[in-house]
Amino acid sequence: MPIQYTLTSYPCPICESTESAHLYTIKGFSIGRCAHCGLVFVNPRISNDQLFEIYANQYFRSEDNGYEDYELTAHLRIKTFEKWYAEIEPFLKPGKGSALDIGCAAGYFLQVLSEKGWETEGIELETGMISLLRNKGYTIYNTPLEFFGEQKKYTLITLFDVVEHLPNLHTNIEKLAAILDKDGCIAIVTPDFSSRQRRMLGKRWFQFKPKEHIQYFTEKTLGRAIERHGLHIVHTSACGQYADTSFLYNRLIRYGFSLLARLFKAITNALNLSEKSWYADTGSMLVILRKKG
Repeated sequence: MPIQYTLTSYPCPICESTESAHLYTIKGFSIGRCAHCGLVFVNPRISNDQLFEIYANQYFRSEDNGYEDYELTAHLRIKTFEKWYAEIEPFLKPGKGSALDIGCAAGYFLQVLSEKGWETEGIELETGMISLLRNKGYTIYNTPLEFFGEQKKYTLITLFDVVEHLPNLHTNIEKLAAILDKDGCIAIVTPDFSSRQRRMLGKRWFQFKPKEHIQYFTEKTLGRAIERHGLHIVHTSACGQYADTSFLYNRLIRYGFSLLARLFKAITNALNLSEKSWYADTGSMLVILRKKG
């Protein structure tokens, strides 16, 4: 039986204003823009005391939230993470240290980091993934970032498709700043509300998942969120992921573009592209942060 969630109204996660302009209603949730700082966020939304329940069970094998079968496209995800690492690498200090991957899922980026010589640790909330990763020998913490008690410093902290999920935004950013080494960096991938894809698709943008994506950043609003915590942005770029025809067809079907999906499948079959993969725009951005000074 589906969990019955309680919806609660919250002020803006960045500036705590209670004034916002309504933009969209999606799946029964209202998405609006803060009248003061410009952040786009869901309000009212699932209450903080229930939010983490979404991720605990079968999040990576779900028809409702999350992913239908995250591990089915492992080869594409690893290829994507290798590309993201190559973009992050020029901003890393020489030598390898400790890396923390927050929301590490099946551990594919931990694998990439280990192969590059990093000491790796992860945070994950989904119980099945935690068991899988620990059985592979990874150090995995099963507590939300805001309650993370580790005292060590990390040279690299990554949050790939995570920051848009985080409640208590300033508490989480403060924690990131506290565990980041003075010469380290934080790499974030998150949906970009200012992206061309979002502007083209409007409310049909597939990144709108208001049950779990509770805030939608631009480079400007993310910069406003981190500035009080002694962090600043040193790099921003458009970001996507590797996909093949099967992956894209299934995504189009899942997000309601059935006619486009059939057309896409017909074209790729006619051109013998069914075995090809390529780097596709997802309307996301990759942002790298450092400590000021």
